[in-house]
Amino acid sequence: MHLSPSPSIQMTDYHSRRLGLSFASVGAHLGWVYLGKELVYEFGRTNEEESIRKLVTASLSHWIRTMPYLTPAVIHSFQENGRELELSVVRLPEGEVPVFVLVLLEKGLNLVPRNWEDLSNQVLTFCATGISLREKNLLDFETITEPIRKRMGKAFMGETKSGVIAFFHLQDLSPFFKPMGVIKSQEILREVTATLHKETKVNEFNFQLNPRSYFLFCPGETLDGANHRFGSLYFPSKHLILDYKLKIFPIDAEILADDAKFSSIFLENF
Repeated sequence: MHLSPSPSIQMTDYHSRRLGLSFASVGAHLGWVYLGKELVYEFGRTNEEESIRKLVTASLSHWIRTMPYLTPAVIHSFQENGRELELSVVRLPEGEVPVFVLVLLEKGLNLVPRNWEDLSNQVLTFCATGISLREKNLLDFETITEPIRKRMGKAFMGETKSGVIAFFHLQDLSPFFKPMGVIKSQEILREVTATLHKETKVNEFNFQLNPRSYFLFCPGETLDGANHRFGSLYFPSKHLILDYKLKIFPIDAEILADDAKFSSIFLENF
């Protein structure tokens, strides 16, 4: 069974194999996962891989603009080894970054909604726990940060002209993922997010960049105010108190409009 996570995805063997088994369980000859415009996971083999890559490259921008969630569509069909095969794509419900799954099946072997739901849960788990801290792929970076920058820009269109970004860089959680399994691992991440949600005011928003890096954007907040709010914050999770590093940066419309200044803040903490 061929499994190939992207170099920009750091996964435990458990999560990688688990996703591969999910593709195998539905009879897939091929299973690909796209996070934004990057192919981050490959399962299986076919002689048509190059033509499929070209098809996806030509179609991704259109899919991002128009494709509804959880509505599979057949996009390619061909014969291989005496079998009629059909390639389907489905868009998964995501946060700021589009997620697409490609599945190659024998013609007539359509996945029922429950299969798509189970597969999507495994894919989203993979993506949520797998964005690497070691690779700062520019395409991934822009795909993730551009929607964030636009949302921040809206906050500075009224009377508020400045604020802060608080970055929370947690301890490495990957050692817990394999022994605890998918469900328990996801619970840890959800509890971290829940803690940040409690600290997020109505005009603020938080976002998870990867399993270890989270940020909270606070328009109208000052550096002193943010240090007072977050200096003693802690992240309880099960029987653990997660360790983390806190960095707080001032931001205003001028910094937001300057590609170099804005990028330097996020690249350092991506």
